Amino acid sequence: MNVSCSPHLALNIHRVPEGLEVNVPPAAADQIYYRSDGDSAEIADDLRHFAGAASVLDERAIYSFLQYGAVIPPLSMWKGVYRAVPGRTTVFEKFPRLMVRERQDDHRATGQVEKPGIGSSLDAQVSSVLQVIDKSLLATREKHRLIILFSGGVDSGLLAARAAALGLKDTVLVNYSFGPDDSESKLAEEMALHLGLNFQRMEDVVSGSDVEDVLSHAASYYRSPFGDHSAIPTCALVRNLIQRFGAEYIALDGTGADGAFGLFAKARQWQRLCSLPLAVRQLGSLAYRISGAWQRQSTVEYRLRLLRRAAQHRHPLAAVAENCLEGIAYSASKEIREEVDGLAISWLDSLCPLEPDLQLPAIDLALVCACIFAQKSRSLFAASELDVVYPYLSEEMFQLALASGNWEGAAGEPKWLLKAALARQVPQEMVYRRKCGFVAPVAQKFSQPAFLAAFEKLVTGASPISPFLHEDFFRTLQPKIRAGEALPSQTAYFIWAAVFVSEWLQQVSGTGTGVAARA
Repeated sequence: MNVSCSPHLALNIHRVPEGLEVNVPPAAADQIYYRSDGDSAEIADDLRHFAGAASVLDERAIYSFLQYGAVIPPLSMWKGVYRAVPGRTTVFEKFPRLMVRERQDDHRATGQVEKPGIGSSLDAQVSSVLQVIDKSLLATREKHRLIILFSGGVDSGLLAARAAALGLKDTVLVNYSFGPDDSESKLAEEMALHLGLNFQRMEDVVSGSDVEDVLSHAASYYRSPFGDHSAIPTCALVRNLIQRFGAEYIALDGTGADGAFGLFAKARQWQRLCSLPLAVRQLGSLAYRISGAWQRQSTVEYRLRLLRRAAQHRHPLAAVAENCLEGIAYSASKEIREEVDGLAISWLDSLCPLEPDLQLPAIDLALVCACIFAQKSRSLFAASELDVVYPYLSEEMFQLALASGNWEGAAGEPKWLLKAALARQVPQEMVYRRKCGFVAPVAQKFSQPAFLAAFEKLVTGASPISPFLHEDFFRTLQPKIRAGEALPSQTAYFIWAAVFVSEWLQQVSGTGTGVAARA
């Protein structure tokens, strides 16, 4: 077999006597796709490679994207194109005819996660996670100077603190500020000063050019679609970094820390919610739809939204669903919904034990963090000389995160372990505080001309995904968006996802870009 592929893709492909094996770690930011006709197979780390006029959208993938913000593997946007499932090995056997099969990795086949006997000692817990972080930082620094995408929160803060502790004083902390009143950016600068590291700030773009940039280049910037409107500031930040720093640097992204160490208490809350009588959940679900709660921010909307999610999905899928708008903003048949959810559960079962407390962190890392959050930067860096590393998404960190679910403190404060580690190097008030997420001023961004023009396609049925959408939903919200009104968080997330995937699909149609391997 002749294989031609990018360096990071080559690391996951191994020749064996039978043919090829493709191994993707559980929470890998890189995605590997393939298509086979029985005689040969194409393997690529760029979904755009398989785009073309003959590509037919897979309704299962469209539902998955609209519901979860990403496509559940092994599906892809197009029929006949599949994604190698993270946490499993995809085997391409050449004889007698080319066959593709999946093999579950041995260390997960038993459904067991190692449980180091350090659960009751906070010092030992901290030491275990710092060993993994330090190993990643030092290995990365061997060939590159470090840039950290730095919000000043616990995730990026701990990476910066460890860089300082290891003596990597030439590390650069790059912060994105949403304006002169951005208190998070000011706190980030204070932390950088305390650590003695170089702090550089980038200001938000208020002209709307950032929105236009992302939407008009959706297919040229991103190898696959994902649903997260914080792609807008991330794109501006990463493109700025690419222009300012060369190949002697490498960026560190703190994506994954929340999924790894912040969801154990939340998992138990969702278990209780999903165990409520079905009639109660269904009543809340019905009230959410009939009342039109999805149009307005309120405590009632939030509570009804939770009940509807718990009525639509089992745990932990209810917890990672991006919205509960199926049947309101878009529709899929019962068979498609059940098939997609079945694929998600099958994937989850191969990632971790069947312990409910661990299933949410596992699927959040593999689906939400790797397939959505990391994609905001991965494609942009992949197209440049400047590479990126996600220390919290490494396979070693994934296994440590699942093991930590059995440690004392896991069910208490989210990210208790990371906070304790960071508090040893910076003042506690910088650590134990209310933190705002890295989210652009959504109402302001949505009211920009570029977004309104893209949104209009959903209103008029001119989008590739229009057959799956309810146009009256978008028509109802159009005046609110034009007026810059705030919408409930999950409504806003869904609207961005629908607009973004619509633009991506329209732009990518007829192209065939990407690095490929041929089997």
